[in-house]
Amino acid sequence: MKPRILISRSPESSGLYEAAVEKAGGEPISLHCPDIETEFDALILAGGGDVDPRVFMERNLGSYDIDFPRDQAEIALVNRCVYENKPILGICRGHQVVNIALGGNIYQDMNDRMLEIHQAPEGEPKYHPVQAGIMTMISDLYGEHFVVNSSHHQAIYKIGQGLYRTAWDENGVVEAMQHSSLPIWTVQFHPEQMTEENGSVDGQKIFDFFLEKCRKNMGI
Repeated sequence: MKPRILISRSPESSGLYEAAVEKAGGEPISLHCPDIETEFDALILAGGGDVDPRVFMERNLGSYDIDFPRDQAEIALVNRCVYENKPILGICRGHQVVNIALGGNIYQDMNDRMLEIHQAPEGEPKYHPVQAGIMTMISDLYGEHFVVNSSHHQAIYKIGQGLYRTAWDENGVVEAMQHSSLPIWTVQFHPEQMTEENGSVDGQKIFDFFLEKCRKNMGI
């Protein structure tokens, strides 16, 4: 039996998340604004636009491309997964959504020093080194120093309850987190786009790890 992986994504998603899940041995269920009653075994929150600042009780200080119905759907899905102990993988926007759902917040628009590392002209890849904490999912996969991709102007500020950072860049921007007791892992970068050929590490390893944890969580 293949784990059913619900992928909550933007309407214009490219299909790379689904391909990575299938390669790792899962059955992707790919939807925009999934219904809270959808049947699934684990959740991937994919990349996309900014979270509406109303969700974390702030006025708009630089957020754009907001999809409030998606915000509401994904916060509800995170809460369901926490209650039912279902695994979660948050990617880029999803990394931030998980943090917000667990009581944290974000930089709505990073300063110029941070953006210099994380943003490139539209359509061009941006890569930069990160450091990982020892004895974490991310360091087990890639070691303590490795290169990731980047395409965002927002980032984690206050870390949510139960989460802790597991990777960061030279300015301290949180690049990865995991939960201290629940099966939750998040990354600010895009592993579905990362290969050793393009100068980063092999992002498929994250999906393989996640599907392995999903199978163990299901007892298969």
